[in-house]
Amino acid sequence: MKTTQLLKILSASVLVACADRAAPEVAQADLTLTGENGTSFNGTSFNGTSFNGASLNGTSFNGVELGSIGLDAVTLGGAALHDVWLDGSALAGMAPSGALHGTDFVGAHLWGQLSNGQALELRIDAIAPLTGANSDVLAYTVRVATDQGWIALCGDDSDGAVRQALAVAGTWNVQTGAWHDGGVMSFACRRASVAKCVELGYKPWLGLGDHQRACVRMLRADYCGDGTPYTVTGTPINLYDEAGVQLDTEAWPVDAEWGPDGALCFHHHRGGVQPACHAEKYRASCGSFASGALLIDEYAGP
Repeated sequence: MKTTQLLKILSASVLVACADRAAPEVAQADLTLTGENGTSFNGTSFNGTSFNGASLNGTSFNGVELGSIGLDAVTLGGAALHDVWLDGSALAGMAPSGALHGTDFVGAHLWGQLSNGQALELRIDAIAPLTGANSDVLAYTVRVATDQGWIALCGDDSDGAVRQALAVAGTWNVQTGAWHDGGVMSFACRRASVAKCVELGYKPWLGLGDHQRACVRMLRADYCGDGTPYTVTGTPINLYDEAGVQLDTEAWPVDAEWGPDGALCFHHHRGGVQPACHAEKYRASCGSFASGALLIDEYAGP
């Protein structure tokens, strides 16, 4: 089934800033994803990546047409692709030679539009499945064209390898943290909240889209649901749900109950700043699924 006719690249996840033709420089937050059920490390960023010196005039990604209306926005081997959509975590579409799916998109060029109307070219250099419980998830190596050449969209991992991205339905507003569908998708850099929540098992194509969005709010400690993070990057939390994806493995104090729009309530808050919604959402009895929470997290810190 075609789920995406318009591809929006990282509108909420990558901010682009520049200095006149300075050398590209990539800064990233390494937000570890553990394999232990129930435990993760949170962080304040959506994608852990920003670009500096790429001569892109401070703009952010605004959207990419996938060729279904004749804009030739996705090409492979010089040929325009048509009817491109997102199937789970895989791109799919039609080329003059026939149907394409998943790893067939290696070498594809995608033309994005920045918020100032400027076009930006992206290139998929590699696509490979993850392993284990996430073998149904494809990871993309994506580079972006800049005045200094092609640079990795998500930067590099600590071992020097290019950090991969996942294709995820919808986009996140970097100011409010709100998710928007609108027939769009994001390339979400691994080790940051949007991709981490998919890797924790909250996969939208399995009917867990609301869980995934609640997880993004949770990892960022966006208690008030307004995009403000109250966590400190790297803080360990114990998270669990009633869907059987993540189990409660620790006897830690409850932090908060979570839904797609933020915390339903919280008993504790991470970080040293009291959330603006403290009076509204603080509740000593917080910590059950009875009020409609999708996720609960626990925090062992002060």
